[in-house]
Amino acid sequence: MSVTNPWTVLRRDEPFTCPYFSVRSDLVSLAAGEPRRYNSIRMKVFGVAVLPIDREGCTTLVGQYRYVLDRYSWELPGGGAPLDRPPLEAARAELSEETGYRAAQWLQILDAPVAPGTIDEITRGFVAWNLTAGEPHPEPGEELAIRKVPYVDAISMALSGEISHVSSIATLLSLQARLSRRELPVDLASLVGGA
Repeated sequence: MSVTNPWTVLRRDEPFTCPYFSVRSDLVSLAAGEPRRYNSIRMKVFGVAVLPIDREGCTTLVGQYRYVLDRYSWELPGGGAPLDRPPLEAARAELSEETGYRAAQWLQILDAPVAPGTIDEITRGFVAWNLTAGEPHPEPGEELAIRKVPYVDAISMALSGEISHVSSIATLLSLQARLSRRELPVDLASLVGGA
């Protein structure tokens, strides 16, 4: 298995940029082959998804109408942050903004590229527990609905497609895999059915 980069960049072009991403249309060759265009999106932010678990073993989902998808979506609380912001700080802020929760305990369980063939976005997934309730304070222009569901129901929603947001699914299933492998802190495992 080769671990060296087989790509040669002959020219970089950036036909579009905004505060959140840029579009690149590079002229490249793969393993010294014929030059070709490779189009990609380069993010200026990273994503976070937060799986809050309350004392009853429930999680809180956030619903919103997604403009790009042209449909309603149930997701874990989350959002984006500038690349230089610490991921846990971003996760804490998103959880507070969207649900009002503050958490005493955190565990990062996901650090993954979303679609590495076309976009360099990375999403970090966190579990938050030992929650303290507060008032949500979403960003201006966000219209969010809150839905509390048992953790096991959220897993079913992810498997059935009712939750279709890939970062939410990956975070939920990552926690479930760690639960089945007995790799969670005891207090968290007991909240999600592993005691």
